[in-house]
Amino acid sequence: MSQEELVFEESQQGIKIVFWGPTLAGKTTALSLFHAIKKKEDPESVYNFLKLEDKATERTIGFDQATFGLGTGSKGFKYHLFTTPGQDRFKSMRKIVINGLHGMIVVIDSEKARWEENKVSLKELFDILGDKLYSREVKMAIMLNKMDLPVDTRISAADVGRLMIEAGVSDKLRDTFASTFEVSCLEALNALKEAWSRGEWNPKNRPQPVQRIIQPIQMVIRDILVSELQKPSQ
Repeated sequence: MSQEELVFEESQQGIKIVFWGPTLAGKTTALSLFHAIKKKEDPESVYNFLKLEDKATERTIGFDQATFGLGTGSKGFKYHLFTTPGQDRFKSMRKIVINGLHGMIVVIDSEKARWEENKVSLKELFDILGDKLYSREVKMAIMLNKMDLPVDTRISAADVGRLMIEAGVSDKLRDTFASTFEVSCLEALNALKEAWSRGEWNPKNRPQPVQRIIQPIQMVIRDILVSELQKPSQ
């Protein structure tokens, strides 16, 4: 069994969350930041981190994947975070990666020049998973990245609704989740470097750019667990 096949087999145990979005939107960076934070704060909860990328361009060519633990012993479980490759040629791979998922982090590139790429990415996602997202069978959060860009070159959370309408996403989605998280992976990375260079780190008082990266992931994990607990026992 290959390493990639093993990762997918292991992901059937516990819960699976996938980062989705156009190429260069920040999916791999967001996952890498989350992995670095967990490794710093709770290294025993970090199981693996796999990156499949083109070494020349550092762009994902298959998927990235990290596994984490929550709880201990028989009461503990694993959660698996995956990214999807954003390039057009990996459309079939994206369908493979999202198979069996419980949650989704939709990463939108806030740069205005990437409007069409975002729209195409959203349309593809809802063509594949629309019913499961509308019904909340698959839990979802939106991460609007690159909010460090100049205001006149980026969109805001208020523009996300219009983006979704243009992508053909149903108005029903407005009732399925509460908020869009405005983030900057670049600011979070710089905040981590600065805090760690000073030897200062307090999980209860993380820098705001870092906390904004963590929040949507934690929200989706919480929503999945609540949903699982509410299911009738077999």
